[in-house]
Amino acid sequence: MALATKKRRYWTCKCGHRNEVRTSSRKCQGCGGLTKPKRRVPKHAETLRDDSYEVYEALNQAVHAAERDACGVCGRPPSDNRRHDRDHDHRTGKPRGLACFRCNRELLRNGTLAEARLVVAYLERAEAFNAE
Repeated sequence: MALATKKRRYWTCKCGHRNEVRTSSRKCQGCGGLTKPKRRVPKHAETLRDDSYEVYEALNQAVHAAERDACGVCGRPPSDNRRHDRDHDHRTGKPRGLACFRCNRELLRNGTLAEARLVVAYLERAEAFNAE
């Protein structure tokens, strides 16, 4: 029988004060310092936690010579109700650019040779940029 783990309901500041986890504030109620630890995520997902969408837009423009908010693979602009996905390498954790929902889903499962060539060109540009 596996032991059930209890979810912590507080976080402890460096000053020793226990603060409720339920609040969204990163400020300690005891000393007033901003010491709440960042949320733990897998190593490859740190870029999604730490880097803003604007960082991915600038990278998309610099690496793929696409418009700031266009898909780095197919060049499609974002729809009115959804932004493009932030694409990153799951092995290294480095950001690669923006990809529309379809291209992000199909990066490894391509339907045609033309689409596969677009993806290969996209990945080559991202690797060349990150190697610098």
